[in-house]
Amino acid sequence: MEEIKSERQKMIDGELYFSADPELITARKFAREQMKLINKEEDQVIRRQLVEETFGTTGTGSYIEPSISFDYGFNIHVGKNFYVNFNSIFLDTCPITIGDNCMFGPNAQLYTATHPLHPVKRNSGLEYGKPITIGDNVWFGGGVVITPGVTLGDNVVVAAGAVVTKSFPDNCVIGGNPAKLIKEIDLEEQRAPLTSQREKINELDKKIVALLEERMDAVSSIAAIKKTSDKEILDTAREQEVLAKIDSYVVNAEYKEVLKETYQGIMDASKHFQQQKMD
Repeated sequence: MEEIKSERQKMIDGELYFSADPELITARKFAREQMKLINKEEDQVIRRQLVEETFGTTGTGSYIEPSISFDYGFNIHVGKNFYVNFNSIFLDTCPITIGDNCMFGPNAQLYTATHPLHPVKRNSGLEYGKPITIGDNVWFGGGVVITPGVTLGDNVVVAAGAVVTKSFPDNCVIGGNPAKLIKEIDLEEQRAPLTSQREKINELDKKIVALLEERMDAVSSIAAIKKTSDKEILDTAREQEVLAKIDSYVVNAEYKEVLKETYQGIMDASKHFQQQKMD
């Protein structure tokens, strides 16, 4: 047997329903009483408690400035750290779902309610709605209007005065009437080219120092051998041999001279170290 839906359930499901239904009239009356209590309450803790008992669900850390207006309240679901500025309107005939860490500027207007286009149907009292879904980390400027059925992804920024009539994906800035894509948001940290190259050098230096330590281990062993065999520290032929090999290893000819100078410095430092060990 087919279950007969209440007008309230039809409304939540986005189907045509009669707003004059007694259950809905009672729910709207309760919502208006709650609105009065919320908007006149100066104590932030009590106002938050009133919001929590009125909305469908609320995350921790939510803060709502007065005044706020809504149809029912039970169709509003907000995540953690939700903040909405003065004079917001939530027409929640269908669910309005808002993610975590969202900030709405003043005069935010979210409309799930709509009406049939045909005048006879519209005049009959039949209404319906379309849900609105807002992702995490979304920021609205002042005076933003969200129309029925819109879904916005995570990290979306909506410019002040925008009228959003269609859905947009994650990581974008939108604005205008009707709202259009202004730019995409690159979540990768943008670093200065100099910083990037210096970080690359830092990583290479770690590897170079490790190899130089291995080289110094060999230098220490050579110093010990020279000390026991009474050999001179400076071996000119060996130095020339090393420099010739370095020259042959270098692929980029532009670097040959500077790398030979670098290795000459390394060998000079090695000779100094060997002298210290032998002394």
